[in-house]
Amino acid sequence: MTERAAEPVGPLLPMPEKTPAALRVAVGRLDLEALGRFDQQWDEAMRQARDEYTLTPPRAFVEHWWAWVGVARFPRRLARFRECERIVSESEDRAERRAAAAELASLLAEAAAA
Repeated sequence: MTERAAEPVGPLLPMPEKTPAALRVAVGRLDLEALGRFDQQWDEAMRQARDEYTLTPPRAFVEHWWAWVGVARFPRRLARFRECERIVSESEDRAERRAAAAELASLLAEAAAA
């Protein structure tokens, strides 16, 4: 009988600095597939900032990816987050969707507090 390696309880990596460059490195270490979305969204945020003369899009981008890293660096938290997203998008039970949405908000708050 083979034993499964224990899943790490702690984070896979420390929270990076709250800068686009540091977040990009963290995203690349956590999920290479997400890196393409990161780059595309960064380009869009910068285009919008130039077109509208505002720093709001890059700030929103950094906040979004800061939360993403906060969730993704804990495998169990990420798995539960994805399950809650699935419930919200697929469940026909309104109470179940609301409970899952509330849990998503809680998971994001935990991630942001890191």
